[in-house]
Amino acid sequence: MLISRSRLSVSRTPCWVLAFWLLSWVVPTMGRADDHTEKSDQWQQTIKPFFSQYCADCHSGESAESGIDFDKYQRDEQLVDERARWNQILGIIKIGAMPPADYDPKPSKELRQQVSQWLHRRINTVDCDQIQNPGRVVMRRLNNIEYDNSLRDLLGINFSPSVAAGFPGDEVGDGFDNQGGVISISQMMLEKYMQAAELVANRALENPSTLEHRSTDLPHLFLGDQYSFQLLFGQGQYEIKPRLQFLIDQDDTAQVDLLVDNQFKESFKVTKRRKFFRFESDLSAGWHEVTLRFVSDSAAEQKEKARRVDIESVSVKGPPAPPESYQRIVKVLPSQEVSALDAAQENLEPIVRRAYRREPTPEDIQRVMTLVRMALDGGMPFERAMGVGLQAILVSPHFLFRVEQDSASQQVEAYAMASRLSYFLWASLPDDQLLELAGQDRLSDPGVLAEQVQRMLRDQRSQALVQRFFGQYLGLGNLIDVSPDPERFPLWNDRLRAALRQETEMFCQELVSKNLSLETLLQGDFTYLNPRLAELYGVPFDGVDPAELFRQGPGYNIDQGQRRDGLYAQEDRWLKVSTPPNRRGILTQGAILTLTSNPTATSPVKRGKWAMETILGDPPPAAPPNVPAFEETQKEHKKLTLRQQFAIHRANPSCASCHDVMDPLGLGFEHFNAIGQWRETDADLPVDAGGELADGRSFNGALELVSLLATDKPKIYRFFAEKLLTYALGRGLEPYDNCAVDAIMDSAAQQDYTIGSFIQAVVASEPFTLRAPDSTKSLSSLP
Repeated sequence: MLISRSRLSVSRTPCWVLAFWLLSWVVPTMGRADDHTEKSDQWQQTIKPFFSQYCADCHSGESAESGIDFDKYQRDEQLVDERARWNQILGIIKIGAMPPADYDPKPSKELRQQVSQWLHRRINTVDCDQIQNPGRVVMRRLNNIEYDNSLRDLLGINFSPSVAAGFPGDEVGDGFDNQGGVISISQMMLEKYMQAAELVANRALENPSTLEHRSTDLPHLFLGDQYSFQLLFGQGQYEIKPRLQFLIDQDDTAQVDLLVDNQFKESFKVTKRRKFFRFESDLSAGWHEVTLRFVSDSAAEQKEKARRVDIESVSVKGPPAPPESYQRIVKVLPSQEVSALDAAQENLEPIVRRAYRREPTPEDIQRVMTLVRMALDGGMPFERAMGVGLQAILVSPHFLFRVEQDSASQQVEAYAMASRLSYFLWASLPDDQLLELAGQDRLSDPGVLAEQVQRMLRDQRSQALVQRFFGQYLGLGNLIDVSPDPERFPLWNDRLRAALRQETEMFCQELVSKNLSLETLLQGDFTYLNPRLAELYGVPFDGVDPAELFRQGPGYNIDQGQRRDGLYAQEDRWLKVSTPPNRRGILTQGAILTLTSNPTATSPVKRGKWAMETILGDPPPAAPPNVPAFEETQKEHKKLTLRQQFAIHRANPSCASCHDVMDPLGLGFEHFNAIGQWRETDADLPVDAGGELADGRSFNGALELVSLLATDKPKIYRFFAEKLLTYALGRGLEPYDNCAVDAIMDSAAQQDYTIGSFIQAVVASEPFTLRAPDSTKSLSSLP
């Protein structure tokens, strides 16, 4: 957790303690001694001369470009000390960005490859035969989503406290918003937590004395029709009052029956005079369905087809059922046998256990109950005094922070393991079953862990894994920031934005729920569509033209032309379908194609860069300084196709090294416009979506390009494993984590690289199940 000045302070462990831990901890060796000697020889004989010959002209001495002075690196150990910088240098050399293409003499391709491979081994390779460091757990607060989900599952509330209290957005590190190294807490955040706790306590313990329900603007009933609604009732007597009118001119009557749970209760004789009818009855607690049914018409001939009963309103009064949150919290009420304080303690102890995600200590309970006692002694009503105790729980560090208690062994403590599992797969607190297993110390059993992962993935709460992991891994959150030009793209609006994201989330949910192979992410032959997306993709929706469904929808305006701002008929209906023509997998879904485009046109650079960063895990280096922007090339050559403009831009040697890799990846998707629609022409010229990858393989169009990319499985699968482990641990990976990634890859390979096999392997990995010494202060001594 990042602690800045003027922010909450966490004491550092004394230096002597750190020294003790360093002496007792086996730090992973970055290669064996004989291996290190070999690498040092190569450094002196090959690598150092490479930098002297091809890089020193620009990168030596005090005036070295970008502050990179290769003269100062005399020993190869210095590279490991500056691993982050040398990984950047490695990336630049791998793609040929440096030395520049116009530098003479040029290093051979073979020499460049030899240097790249040596650098990667030297700065990133770990000897996995040594005991590995599982990494330090950073004490961190719950992020906003985890906070909301935890309160939802703890109390049964159905609103977002973080939104209601105006929490600031979470910081993002390594692509995710759950990373302990960047999640900070300020004085303002503490005040927001207090506001949210008060709001939640008031809402959760709200218990109205009377249920008053009134529905208006209800449908007309033709003979044989019925109208039904459901309400959550408490135990007691209820009054149900419909106001009815028979819409006729004659003095005929209509019979309308009232039913509760499909059981007849009362008949009403309805005439042309509008009138209230009343029914009273004792009802049991729980959900009940109330029905009004038009059963007979006194006119024998029923000549007028339009004869109907108008339901102006229906009101219900009686004792309410407390909301779910109240029922979860208040199990015991004060009575002659039970004091208010004892009842409050009996109610709040289970809440403390789940909120703190462990067995509470007597001190934990005492701190809460002291506040409740003070509230009761001050004359506060029982529910409000309970609310004081609940607020104390919700602002406790033990709830707000992910706290892992010390354990006698390197194994993660049982309750901490329950939380690691639940926040990884559910982004929420552990349920009763996980806490029970933790209490029995069974979560260290690999078989039990595997069973729990399977159970948790079947639970609907696992949707959080799709929304939070896949959503951030693929960058779907960035869709909120894209703004395609609605004049140029009339189908575009916020409803399409939401539908694009939902398609990709439903696709990823299928990967998880059906335990499909990771290959499906790129090669999947199915997707999910509603009528809006069907029109975007140019396919029928369940055999019907989507444009016709729009014309049938509410609010259709014939004057709006091609705009689609209103609702389609069946807007909320989604169908699993075979992928539309010319599409396959994630790369051709509208969400990805849109978030990698510009407002008025496609962006092959953004699309290529996204594929390199997100799928291949091989991000291009930043553009060299003083390189002209591509937009300048476009302005000077407006009449040329995008491909021709990029060819001119790549003629600059400083641009070519990166763009030769990125541009073909992006240009392969040029048949899809800036919102993902298929097109044959661009600016009245035929689209050319063919190209050649940097390794010489050629393709023609998106389908062939996707097939080529999918052959690079080791790189794609390993990067996915790294991102999944990063999300699960809540920290960025270090070189010593490479051994864990190797083990994850080996395990997943035995199960055809299914999504579930990656998840199971992450949970079984040493960084997830073990812990290194923590240099942050334990919360065990905090109030």
